[in-house]
Amino acid sequence: MPIDRLELHELMDERSRPALDRPVPWASLRARIRRSRRRRRAVAAVAGAVTASLVISATVLSLHGPGQSDPTSVSIADPFPARYTEPDGTVYRKVAEATLDPANTKVTFDVEVRGKPLAIRADCPTKAWKPLVTVQVPGISKRFQLEPLRFLDCRENRAVDVMPLPQGTRRATFTIETHKKARPERWRFGVYEWTPPATMKAPPPPPEPAAAIAGWPLLATESSTWPATGEVTLTVPNTGRQLALVTYCGGDIIRRLMQEIRVNGRPINTMPGCTAASLQTDPGATQAGPKVAYIRLDSGQKATTIQVRLVTKIPEYRHRPGTLTGAIYEIPQGQ
Repeated sequence: MPIDRLELHELMDERSRPALDRPVPWASLRARIRRSRRRRRAVAAVAGAVTASLVISATVLSLHGPGQSDPTSVSIADPFPARYTEPDGTVYRKVAEATLDPANTKVTFDVEVRGKPLAIRADCPTKAWKPLVTVQVPGISKRFQLEPLRFLDCRENRAVDVMPLPQGTRRATFTIETHKKARPERWRFGVYEWTPPATMKAPPPPPEPAAAIAGWPLLATESSTWPATGEVTLTVPNTGRQLALVTYCGGDIIRRLMQEIRVNGRPINTMPGCTAASLQTDPGATQAGPKVAYIRLDSGQKATTIQVRLVTKIPEYRHRPGTLTGAIYEIPQGQ
């Protein structure tokens, strides 16, 4: 029986809850930062370096003073900088902020649209039961959701894009609703418009897949670049043992693109996602390991051909570089 993609994501989110429900200790991190700053200032005072002390003080103020932000990084103390730039040159500019208080289950606010794609970031009190974000455009009944995973990113505090809005949209209404299973908590949100670089940078080198994961040997691998190709095809002989497919992605488009997988020309209904190049550990250990798609073999065929293709509904992604690497592993009998 086919399963709705949103239901599938909610099921996966619920099953992974024990591993993800580890709130980031923001308070202790901020306290450590304050203590570190006080120690630096005390050392400067003891040394009598009045000039150096003034320079350090001015640097701190320039980074974190009102209306100022580091254009290339995100501060722990300020999860929503007014402007920042991702490594591939994409510029994000904040257009709205909102708060969902524990006393409320919904917050609604309007955002001016200037023809650029929109994205939303969350300052998450927990990684569990993330609120649902929908966007509406005046005169259109359709509710636009987040793309591609439909969920806020509470692991890396990255902006998640809104599905493309109709051309000519000038105003959009954001509605954020508490998950029905969530306990009352205070959530903060920042809405950004973003602009890809005028000249696309060269994609990073494709990741090198692990020679083995969980004792599974690597059978075949192939890499390609996005947006030039964004597709790989791998063929391996059938040995009767089950196969596991891992896709590694490089660049800032990681987890922003969808992928279509075909086995011997047949599409398969799996959504393992694209694994960051650095995550090449045991797939059964934690959520930090590679995401695996298990491939069912076709009996009677001498070989299995697997095709992976990156796809997107957001045209601006074709101005952001990335890489795709497909790796097929053989699962030994008895595992």
